[in-house]
Amino acid sequence: MNRNPKEKLARIEIRVKPKEKDKIKRLAEKCNLSVSEYVVQRALGYEPRTVLPDVFFDFYNKLCELCNSSDLTPEAESKLLVLIDEIHSELLLPRK
Repeated sequence: MNRNPKEKLARIEIRVKPKEKDKIKRLAEKCNLSVSEYVVQRALGYEPRTVLPDVFFDFYNKLCELCNSSDLTPEAESKLLVLIDEIHSELLLPRK
């Protein structure tokens, strides 16, 4: 979800029960999002992803580094790029 940084933001206020607010806050924290961003993504039909452990990101970065290795055949590099794209879209991007 890209937003124009120069675009002025509008305010929307909602009322929720304290338990609902706590739950929304916990869900937003799991996704490493502010409550506002979490609510906006949900309202627009996205399913924000929970933040994955650092181990996953280390593994993902190693795959990306491997892709830059001169030891790869063009076929292996192509398959690795497809795998990296699948991991990125399935595990990192919000779903709609």
